[in-house]
Amino acid sequence: MEKKQRFSSQAGIAIGPILFIIALLAVLAMAVAGGGGDFQTASIADRVAADIASQANLIRNTINNCNMQYQMALSMGSPTTAGTDGYPAAASAADVNSLLCDPMGTGSLWNNGTNNILLPPATSGFNDWTYINGGASGGRCIYTTPISPSTASTAGLIRAASKFNSAATATGTNEVLYDSSTASGHNPNQKFIVWITMPTGSAVSNCAFP
Repeated sequence: MEKKQRFSSQAGIAIGPILFIIALLAVLAMAVAGGGGDFQTASIADRVAADIASQANLIRNTINNCNMQYQMALSMGSPTTAGTDGYPAAASAADVNSLLCDPMGTGSLWNNGTNNILLPPATSGFNDWTYINGGASGGRCIYTTPISPSTASTAGLIRAASKFNSAATATGTNEVLYDSSTASGHNPNQKFIVWITMPTGSAVSNCAFP
Protein backbone atom coordinates (compact mmCIF):
# COMPACT_ATOMS: atom_id res chain seq x y z
CA MET A 1 0.00 0.00 0.00
CA GLU A 2 1.37 3.38 -0.97
CA LYS A 3 2.06 5.57 1.99
CA LYS A 4 1.01 9.19 1.69
CA GLN A 5 3.37 11.84 3.05
CA ARG A 6 1.73 13.77 5.77
CA PHE A 7 2.47 17.38 6.68
CA SER A 8 1.71 19.07 9.89
CA SER A 9 -1.26 21.38 9.81
CA GLN A 10 1.13 24.12 10.96
CA ALA A 11 3.50 23.79 7.96
CA GLY A 12 2.06 26.64 5.93
CA ILE A 13 1.82 29.14 8.73
CA ALA A 14 5.47 30.33 8.46
CA ILE A 15 5.09 31.29 4.79
CA GLY A 16 3.10 34.42 5.57
CA PRO A 17 5.74 36.15 7.75
CA ILE A 18 8.48 35.20 5.28
CA LEU A 19 6.62 36.77 2.37
CA PHE A 20 5.97 39.86 4.48
CA ILE A 21 9.68 40.23 5.30
CA ILE A 22 10.62 39.81 1.63
CA ALA A 23 8.13 42.48 0.63
CA LEU A 24 9.41 44.83 3.37
CA LEU A 25 13.00 44.39 2.23
CA ALA A 26 11.97 45.19 -1.34
CA VAL A 27 10.30 48.41 -0.20
CA LEU A 28 13.37 49.42 1.80
CA ALA A 29 15.65 48.71 -1.16
CA MET A 30 13.51 50.93 -3.38
CA ALA A 31 13.56 53.70 -0.78
CA VAL A 32 17.33 53.58 -0.45
CA ALA A 33 17.79 53.54 -4.22
CA GLY A 34 15.43 56.47 -4.66
CA GLY A 35 17.08 58.54 -1.95
CA GLY A 36 20.67 57.59 -2.70
CA GLY A 37 21.44 61.09 -3.93
CA ASP A 38 20.29 62.60 -0.64
CA PHE A 39 22.50 60.27 1.37
CA GLN A 40 25.49 61.07 -0.84
CA THR A 41 24.93 64.82 -0.61
CA ALA A 42 24.71 64.65 3.18
CA SER A 43 27.87 62.55 3.37
CA ILE A 44 29.86 64.99 1.22
CA ALA A 45 28.57 67.98 3.18
CA ASP A 46 29.64 66.32 6.46
CA ARG A 47 33.14 65.67 5.11
CA VAL A 48 33.56 69.19 3.71
CA ALA A 49 32.37 70.84 6.93
CA ALA A 50 34.75 68.78 9.10
CA ASP A 51 37.78 69.01 6.78
CA ILE A 52 37.54 72.70 5.96
CA ALA A 53 37.09 73.79 9.57
CA SER A 54 39.90 71.61 10.94
CA GLN A 55 42.34 72.49 8.14
CA ALA A 56 41.64 76.21 8.49
CA ASN A 57 42.34 76.09 12.22
CA LEU A 58 45.53 74.06 11.75
CA ILE A 59 46.92 76.43 9.11
CA ARG A 60 45.97 79.56 11.01
CA ASN A 61 47.46 78.29 14.27
CA THR A 62 50.71 77.25 12.56
CA ILE A 63 51.11 80.62 10.85
CA ASN A 64 50.40 82.47 14.10
CA ASN A 65 52.91 80.24 15.86
CA CYS A 66 55.59 81.32 13.38
CA ASN A 67 54.90 84.95 14.26
CA MET A 68 54.92 84.14 17.98
CA GLN A 69 58.34 82.47 17.67
CA TYR A 70 59.64 85.55 15.90
CA GLN A 71 58.24 87.97 18.49
CA MET A 72 59.71 85.95 21.35
CA ALA A 73 63.13 85.86 19.69
CA LEU A 74 62.90 89.58 18.94
CA SER A 75 62.19 90.36 22.59
CA MET A 76 65.39 88.53 23.53
CA GLY A 77 67.49 90.45 20.99
CA SER A 78 67.54 87.86 18.20
CA PRO A 79 66.80 88.26 15.38
CA THR A 80 67.87 91.90 15.35
CA THR A 81 65.76 92.90 12.34
CA ALA A 82 63.14 94.76 14.33
CA GLY A 83 60.10 95.58 12.27
CA THR A 84 60.43 92.56 10.00
CA ASP A 85 57.08 90.85 9.46
CA GLY A 86 56.87 87.83 11.72
CA TYR A 87 54.43 86.09 9.37
CA PRO A 88 55.41 84.03 6.30
CA ALA A 89 56.12 86.31 3.35
CA ALA A 90 53.68 86.18 0.45
CA ALA A 91 53.22 89.49 -1.36
CA SER A 92 51.28 87.53 -3.98
CA ALA A 93 49.15 84.44 -3.49
CA ALA A 94 51.19 81.40 -2.40
CA ASP A 95 50.36 77.75 -1.87
CA VAL A 96 50.18 77.09 1.87
CA ASN A 97 52.25 73.93 1.37
CA SER A 98 55.21 76.05 0.20
CA LEU A 99 55.26 78.60 3.03
CA LEU A 100 58.46 79.33 4.90
CA CYS A 101 58.79 80.55 8.46
CA ASP A 102 61.46 82.85 7.05
CA PRO A 103 61.71 85.42 9.86
CA MET A 104 63.14 82.63 12.01
CA GLY A 105 65.38 81.25 9.29
CA THR A 106 64.00 77.78 9.96
CA GLY A 107 62.90 76.97 6.45
CA SER A 108 59.57 75.25 5.88
CA LEU A 109 56.65 76.39 7.99
CA TRP A 110 55.66 72.75 8.38
CA ASN A 111 58.81 70.71 8.79
CA ASN A 112 61.82 72.36 10.40
CA GLY A 113 63.87 72.20 13.55
CA THR A 114 60.97 73.52 15.61
CA ASN A 115 57.86 72.28 13.84
CA ASN A 116 57.12 68.89 12.36
CA ILE A 117 53.53 69.26 11.35
CA LEU A 118 51.70 67.27 8.71
CA LEU A 119 49.45 69.43 6.58
CA PRO A 120 46.66 67.20 5.24
CA PRO A 121 45.95 67.38 1.51
CA ALA A 122 43.04 69.56 0.43
CA THR A 123 39.72 67.85 0.95
CA SER A 124 38.47 66.03 -2.14
CA GLY A 125 36.82 68.39 -4.62
CA PHE A 126 38.66 71.51 -3.37
CA ASN A 127 41.66 73.50 -4.52
CA ASP A 128 44.72 73.74 -2.28
CA TRP A 129 44.70 76.38 0.44
CA THR A 130 46.27 79.68 -0.60
CA TYR A 131 47.86 82.35 1.61
CA ILE A 132 48.64 86.00 1.14
CA ASN A 133 50.36 88.49 3.43
CA GLY A 134 49.07 91.99 2.81
CA GLY A 135 50.75 93.34 5.93
CA ALA A 136 48.95 94.92 8.84
CA SER A 137 47.06 97.29 6.55
CA GLY A 138 45.85 94.79 3.93
CA GLY A 139 45.48 91.87 6.30
CA ARG A 140 46.67 88.28 6.06
CA CYS A 141 44.40 85.44 5.05
CA ILE A 142 44.09 81.93 3.67
CA TYR A 143 41.39 80.77 1.31
CA THR A 144 40.16 77.83 -0.73
CA THR A 145 37.47 77.21 -3.34
CA PRO A 146 35.62 74.12 -4.51
CA ILE A 147 36.79 72.92 -7.92
CA SER A 148 33.19 72.58 -9.08
CA PRO A 149 30.70 74.15 -6.63
CA SER A 150 27.76 71.90 -5.84
CA THR A 151 24.83 71.67 -3.48
CA ALA A 152 26.87 69.36 -1.25
CA SER A 153 30.00 71.53 -1.15
CA THR A 154 27.93 74.63 -0.46
CA ALA A 155 26.11 72.92 2.41
CA GLY A 156 29.45 71.85 3.84
CA LEU A 157 30.97 75.33 3.57
CA ILE A 158 27.95 76.92 5.23
CA ARG A 159 28.39 74.56 8.17
CA ALA A 160 32.16 75.13 8.26
CA ALA A 161 31.63 78.91 8.33
CA SER A 162 29.20 78.53 11.23
CA LYS A 163 32.07 77.23 13.36
CA PHE A 164 33.70 80.68 13.16
CA ASN A 165 32.58 84.27 13.63
CA SER A 166 31.64 84.68 10.00
CA ALA A 167 29.94 87.12 7.67
CA ALA A 168 29.77 88.11 4.02
CA THR A 169 31.66 91.37 4.52
CA ALA A 170 35.07 92.24 5.98
CA THR A 171 33.90 94.07 9.07
CA GLY A 172 34.19 93.77 12.83
CA THR A 173 35.88 90.69 14.24
CA ASN A 174 34.77 88.18 11.63
CA GLU A 175 37.16 85.25 11.33
CA VAL A 176 35.68 83.97 8.06
CA LEU A 177 34.24 85.56 4.94
CA TYR A 178 31.87 83.29 3.07
CA ASP A 179 28.81 84.01 0.97
CA SER A 180 26.93 80.98 -0.27
CA SER A 181 24.80 83.00 -2.68
CA THR A 182 25.63 82.75 -6.36
CA ALA A 183 22.44 84.31 -7.71
CA SER A 184 23.81 87.84 -7.37
CA GLY A 185 27.23 86.89 -8.67
CA HIS A 186 28.65 88.15 -5.38
CA ASN A 187 30.73 85.05 -4.78
CA PRO A 188 30.47 82.84 -7.88
CA ASN A 189 33.49 80.74 -6.93
CA GLN A 190 32.24 80.02 -3.40
CA LYS A 191 35.46 81.44 -1.99
CA PHE A 192 36.02 80.51 1.66
CA ILE A 193 38.30 83.11 3.28
CA VAL A 194 39.83 82.77 6.74
CA TRP A 195 41.56 85.75 8.31
CA ILE A 196 44.93 85.33 9.98
CA THR A 197 44.98 89.01 10.93
CA MET A 198 42.23 91.47 10.09
CA PRO A 199 43.21 94.48 7.93
CA THR A 200 43.63 97.86 9.57
CA GLY A 201 43.07 99.52 6.17
CA SER A 202 41.69 98.31 2.85
CA ALA A 203 41.79 94.53 2.59
CA VAL A 204 44.24 93.07 0.09
CA SER A 205 42.32 91.94 -3.00
CA ASN A 206 43.00 88.22 -2.50
CA CYS A 207 41.30 88.41 0.88
CA ALA A 208 38.08 89.59 -0.70
CA PHE A 209 35.35 88.03 -2.79
CA PRO A 210 35.85 87.72 -6.57
